Amino acid sequence: MKPKVQSSATFAQRTRCWYDASVAQGLGANDHKNLRIVAGNLRALQRGLTGERTRVASDYMDEADSLQAYLLYYWAVSFFESAMILAELDARDRLPEIHSVLDVGSGPGPASFAANVFGAERAVLVDKSERALALARGMTETARREHAEFKITTRRAELEDFHVPSGETFDLIVASHSLNELWHDVPDRLKRRRDFVLRLLPSLRAGGMLLIIEPSAHYTSIPLLALRDSLISALPPGEAALECVGPCPHSDSCPMRTLEGRPCFSEWQWNAPPIVSELAGSAGLDRGSLKAAWIALRKPPQDGSNDKSPHDIPGTSALPGGLRGRIVSEPMRNKAGRIRYIVCTDAGMLRTISARQDDPTVRSLGFFQLARGDLLEADGLEARGDAHLGIVRGTRIHITMKALRI
Repeated sequence: MKPKVQSSATFAQRTRCWYDASVAQGLGANDHKNLRIVAGNLRALQRGLTGERTRVASDYMDEADSLQAYLLYYWAVSFFESAMILAELDARDRLPEIHSVLDVGSGPGPASFAANVFGAERAVLVDKSERALALARGMTETARREHAEFKITTRRAELEDFHVPSGETFDLIVASHSLNELWHDVPDRLKRRRDFVLRLLPSLRAGGMLLIIEPSAHYTSIPLLALRDSLISALPPGEAALECVGPCPHSDSCPMRTLEGRPCFSEWQWNAPPIVSELAGSAGLDRGSLKAAWIALRKPPQDGSNDKSPHDIPGTSALPGGLRGRIVSEPMRNKAGRIRYIVCTDAGMLRTISARQDDPTVRSLGFFQLARGDLLEADGLEARGDAHLGIVRGTRIHITMKALRI
């Protein structure tokens, strides 16, 4: 399968086009042009969404101050997070051909515009804010003058009541930073979110992908792991089980859920655009990286084929002391002076891998440069307990994919 983006230059050009269009809409969304004023509005919005959470599921998209702060800051964050997720799936050869997108809870469409970078030609954006949808339409008009073609259709709707019209199908269904706001204050919110997603699945074409993106905070990322397992185990009438194609290296139950209170998310180093950096600095926010929790689930092709690529992590390791998986932690140092990482393996288990931090032979293996999101294969490891493996003389490590950066 050919990559959806042929070069880093093409990626940079396409992302810049849509980012510039969002800035143009953001600067025109309010009378305020002073970024210090915008930063104050951003700080208030951030506290309402991630602090006290009093703005969750509110109409902040219809308020000029909040909407402008969103467009000049959070739009870019969501757009580049979505682009990096799609880029990782592309690098692992797990990204399907995307021509059409259904974007639920779209706001001004950052996830849809990221999908356009990877080939999407049309998108249906669904949101309860007509003002946000109008701004997405404005971005397409702005970009069209720069010779960027992307056809979007917008539908104003309350998500809880939304149904896809019969006969419409899509290559990608995406919910970016939206599902966590649905039924957030009711006890059975997980079941309701699962049922909502299952209601969308008949409109996902065979071989298509469902992508759910949430903030990396504990209160959004941990419920996403439970939703992942619930969706994979569900079998809607006439549907086959969904396959997890990212970020996990397997479709088994999420082993991170056995570590109570530990989230699972991706992190990408990011040189943020100047306006984003200035707003983050003024508002007291850290923007040296992008962080998001996400799951990508594939609807099986009609022919039942499984097209895993060499960049993915096939099967379980056959060699003694072998390990294949994805780094799901930061490097951790124990009292014995060993650096260890948690690895989610292709067999659906958690293992730790460690080495002494003063071992010069380990440094040449690139072990100390591992980061959250890296894919690796290793063999010749020493068993140091039921779930722990150590690097010894003769260990081989192959990093099959480094976590991407932008």
